[in-house]
Amino acid sequence: MDDLIETKEGFSGNLGISLNGQSGNKDEQEYSIDSVLRYSENSNIFVLLGDYNYSKTNDIRDEDELFLHARWVNLNFFKPSLDSEVFTQYQYDDFADLSNRTLIGANIRWRQDLLFEADKSQFILGAGAFLEREESEQTNLSETLVRANLYARYLHQEDGEYPFSFFFSAYVQPAVEDVSDLRSLVVTGIEFPIRPSLSIGFDIEVKHNSTPFSDVEKTDIDYGVTLKYSF
Repeated sequence: MDDLIETKEGFSGNLGISLNGQSGNKDEQEYSIDSVLRYSENSNIFVLLGDYNYSKTNDIRDEDELFLHARWVNLNFFKPSLDSEVFTQYQYDDFADLSNRTLIGANIRWRQDLLFEADKSQFILGAGAFLEREESEQTNLSETLVRANLYARYLHQEDGEYPFSFFFSAYVQPAVEDVSDLRSLVVTGIEFPIRPSLSIGFDIEVKHNSTPFSDVEKTDIDYGVTLKYSF
């Protein structure tokens, strides 16, 4: 999900890049890029999110994952502060035995904005469902099912003497026919501006899949520091 409380009219977005390396006893290269592109007009917001991570240690690839997500939000569609959302998503993660995961779905969300002189906050509760198809990297097995989509999101932006922004999102996605087949996700982070269009942030992401295709870890934790350019 996007991490803005208010979206300005027209095009906007941000780009984050992380590069790390090591040589000597261990040769290691890590690359990460994430981006958000938005377009806002009247009560419609279109958001495209992308995230790619790749790393290699001693010439052996040990991370390769891609995430793409597109979403259309219609503000106040049902009534004030009650929005509609339609979304689609594609991702793969070779080291979680996920050759590809594609989905399409829709949500209803309730939004509460709290605006003050030096800070602003937003709290969102969403509920919906999506159709999902997954394929295994190792076995080529595939699965198609419908999942419920329940989420909560909190954003806080401080504009005082020491500005920062904080976000927390949690998703629970059980299969409709078998609630023990569960996916969940928690993402949180904090960001500090260092220039009008430049900021540095720290974020952590915890992903859980109760029924992976093969004998891989059910829970993945990603964390890192990112330099972000906004436009």
